[in-house]
Amino acid sequence: MIKETRLSPEMIDALEMAIREAVQERIDTDPDVADCYLRIIPGKWLVQVMYLEENNLTAPNRDVALLNLMYDLKDSYGGNEIWMLDNQAIRRLAESYGELLEMDLCLN
Repeated sequence: MIKETRLSPEMIDALEMAIREAVQERIDTDPDVADCYLRIIPGKWLVQVMYLEENNLTAPNRDVALLNLMYDLKDSYGGNEIWMLDNQAIRRLAESYGELLEMDLCLN
């Protein structure tokens, strides 16, 4: 069985805001973001940031590296970074959840 879920533009905007807040909080509290990942759990609409070690323990290859959602104003990887949110990347990520497909597989 296949179930399709479409999000309203307002829900996509809310998801975008949640992503922004999670990434910005990590930048503000821990500037070493090189090994951090963002996880979105659609059924619960949970957005969380975790370290690489946590990411690999539970769901590798489904999370988004925080570095893909920001850029360094100084372009100086190695401790002197000034991280800024990449608005376009965050918007594209939120929009990618606009249409979700659920499939129930029955393995006989």
